[in-house]
Amino acid sequence: MSPIKTMPKTTNTFRVSRPLLLLCVLGLGFSLSGCGMFFGKDGVFRSREADYQKADNIPPLVLPAGKKSETMGELYPIPPITAADFGYDPDADYEVPRPMPLSANLEQENVKIQRVGGESWILINAAPGEVWPRIRNFLNTNTLAVSKADIGKGIIETSWLQFKTDLTTYDRYRMQIDQGVQPETTEIHITHMSVPTSEKPTADMSWPRRSVNAEREKWLLDELAATLASEADGVGTSLLAQDIGGSVKANLSMLAGEPLMTIKLDRVRTLATLSYAAKKDGFTTFDVDGDAGLYYVEYLDPEENKPGWFKRVLHIGLNPKPPTSPYSLEQLQSKLPTGDAFEKAPRSDRDEEKANPDAPGYLIVVTGTEGNFVVRVRDPYGKRLTPHEARELLTVLRKNLI
Repeated sequence: MSPIKTMPKTTNTFRVSRPLLLLCVLGLGFSLSGCGMFFGKDGVFRSREADYQKADNIPPLVLPAGKKSETMGELYPIPPITAADFGYDPDADYEVPRPMPLSANLEQENVKIQRVGGESWILINAAPGEVWPRIRNFLNTNTLAVSKADIGKGIIETSWLQFKTDLTTYDRYRMQIDQGVQPETTEIHITHMSVPTSEKPTADMSWPRRSVNAEREKWLLDELAATLASEADGVGTSLLAQDIGGSVKANLSMLAGEPLMTIKLDRVRTLATLSYAAKKDGFTTFDVDGDAGLYYVEYLDPEENKPGWFKRVLHIGLNPKPPTSPYSLEQLQSKLPTGDAFEKAPRSDRDEEKANPDAPGYLIVVTGTEGNFVVRVRDPYGKRLTPHEARELLTVLRKNLI
């Protein structure tokens, strides 16, 4: 007989009664459906982050007679929105316009050289007030004497100098510091001038419109750009140079209830920078007529057209075909209103159009004179868009101007 006693087997079975199981199921269902009751739009613990948009004004504080009210002024005065402001929209009763960004290209490189139509310049993501002392520091470091510095016009001119590799000429440089197309950016244009050593150069000699020697202009352009790119940010700011170059070269505003963009550049660069912007961030260019200042484009919001999780997993729609149009710009152009009819065009209603029906996309229309161009976005029939739609498209275009 074995000394080990075998213990009897026992079974621990947790039995749930049917009423208790039913109660648990009902409780789980109630808790899931009740999330909205506690945390939804009308829940007890609803989010209050947007409550400030519903806040109303209260009457100003009235002091008793005889008390001075100078110290009771508004701490955060809100400027009025007029019909000329870009954010003005008489039809929008629910949307608070977002403030304009100080700089739209902060994610791009800080310093780069741009070339359009045979002209080159340095573009830097910094205000002219920050760039001015950095250029002066560059000239001092490289022992380039300054003969003239007009901070009001943003002009710095060097004295006459000679290259060691070429003793047959006297050379000098002129740097023009301007506001960039984007806010808080600066453009530096360089002009080179030289005269033979047989002539006696003077300080008051007239500057040519373009550099005499493109290679020597490029040399200083590259050296200055490399130095600015290698410097750490925040090396100093000139308060006197804050107003250099006036206002930005591309601005958004309203005219007769229609959002528009003004560009203070020459025609070549205006069309070049619009051509670049009309291919970025959801824009596709169908056709361009530079002489008429017309761009036929389509815009698809990149965020709204991103493939969802399911399509990404199955690799569906990751490389969509670019949009197309059954109409050419020439076909649309022949039906466009002109003159006052264009300026006073009615609101877009594409379903009512009989000629070129169901035309997709938009027209970017450039009008104005040299140095003061006006850019509008209309439907393919030249009719006005809603202010909200036009404002969104112009904001994307302006962000990508170079």
